[in-house]
Amino acid sequence: MARVALTFDDGPGPSTPALLDVLAAAGVKATFFLLGQNVERARAVAVRMAREGHLLGNHSWTHPEAAAVSEAAFAAEVRRTDALLAGVRLEAGVAAVAVPPVRLPYGPAGDDGRLRALAALGRCHVHWTGAFGDWLNPDPGELAGRLRAHVAAQSAGGLDAVLDLHDSSRRFEDRGPTVEAVRRLLEDRSLEVFTAPASR
Repeated sequence: MARVALTFDDGPGPSTPALLDVLAAAGVKATFFLLGQNVERARAVAVRMAREGHLLGNHSWTHPEAAAVSEAAFAAEVRRTDALLAGVRLEAGVAAVAVPPVRLPYGPAGDDGRLRALAALGRCHVHWTGAFGDWLNPDPGELAGRLRAHVAAQSAGGLDAVLDLHDSSRRFEDRGPTVEAVRRLLEDRSLEVFTAPASR
């Protein structure tokens, strides 16, 4: 059975409630790497995520690139977002997560001070096995096909798939095509969906 984790960056955003509906209908949980500035804008959506059993991860406050932020400033963004997410979980009435997972905006870069900032905080970056350019709003059917192909390729190699998708952006954009592609992917009831970070 193919194993896949659904992870979403940059939310919450305008499409996130519809995405949560899709996940609920399929009975699966995901990991959301949230931007602090978007949680401030759509806190009720983040509270809903927590109440529905999804894992809330930290994607920084403002989504800075490696070259655009100092180590100290990035560490401050992570701590600020951690505090906000702790408040969201408290409001949702769910148990606190001692150390929320963190994903670096844009992924790690060469000589990335953000990685050093995370190490100083005792944290690490949670990566992915496939990214799909869904922030470009591709055709949902084409995107769903690429998701399926990646999951199948990983499974053929005896590996899990960790999909890097996006439910918004630092500009609070809609990601309707991603929501529809995920709905189509989850029509395959043979998939075993797990919550990342996790291992066999």
